Amino acid sequence: MITTPANLSKGYQPVIVDCVCCGRRLAERDEYCMDCQTPASLSQTVSMRGSENQFVSVLGASNAGKTVYLGLLLDILSKGPEDFRGMASSAFSVELQEQVVTALEHRMFPEKTPAEADAWKWLHCQISVTQKKETMEVDLISPDFAGEAIAMEINQAGLYPAIQHIVAKSTGILILCDSMRVRDEGSGEDLFAMKLATYIAGRHGLASDGKLKNRHPGPSIAIVFTKCDGCPEATQDPTQFAANNTPRLFEFCRRTFIRHAFFAASVAGNSGLLADSTGLQMRIPFHVEPRGIVQPLQWVVGHNC
Repeated sequence: MITTPANLSKGYQPVIVDCVCCGRRLAERDEYCMDCQTPASLSQTVSMRGSENQFVSVLGASNAGKTVYLGLLLDILSKGPEDFRGMASSAFSVELQEQVVTALEHRMFPEKTPAEADAWKWLHCQISVTQKKETMEVDLISPDFAGEAIAMEINQAGLYPAIQHIVAKSTGILILCDSMRVRDEGSGEDLFAMKLATYIAGRHGLASDGKLKNRHPGPSIAIVFTKCDGCPEATQDPTQFAANNTPRLFEFCRRTFIRHAFFAASVAGNSGLLADSTGLQMRIPFHVEPRGIVQPLQWVVGHNC
């Protein structure tokens, strides 16, 4: 909410806003919220719009593909159909989009997201959703959290307040899992995703007792298996792939979240590993062929509107 002090003299009146993430009152000089490191410019943009906003968090382990997913999602939404189209509402959203699209055009993936909160990119865009001949505007807000920060936060809640606040406020959450690591490395990916789902349930006060009837539904949870250009079995049937390869996560979601679904997505039509003279390996996209990027968000928004 925007407020202006009544006793200010004529002329310039500084705008006072509350942090859109944690609710702390921000001073005019603040660039970031002192409590959670949310950019003050994001809070100002949301407040000036005055419309209802939804937080949709994108979470996952390090190297699950969160940065690429968010940047390409915004790029696809900007060119999407009339019934589901989104436009960046601020310069910091365009910066994330530019970072990802430019890297992919040069057949590279963008650099890893730093663990420091003040270096995170934030996605903020307005989605126009048409359902049954009615059009509604939904503000979607999602920070590009570093995977290492997410891991530290779920192991010791409170280390990264922005993650805690935004997960609690999120009406929809996308959990990204690297499909190739899920297939090849077994229980490690399953257990991390399970810890993440447990953290989400705790922030929303949801019990994992299987008693879902007449209970608050909590957030809509979309589990997205990424990098499926290298794991076609995840694309064929994401739900069965989850049951076979992430049985702990699969059962926890079944017993905890009323609204959850499994998806498969990929950015590259094909990719490969290159090694330099020192043996350092780097995965590069041979060509960009997005698949399944928008569908998880459409499902989340459709269940929350």
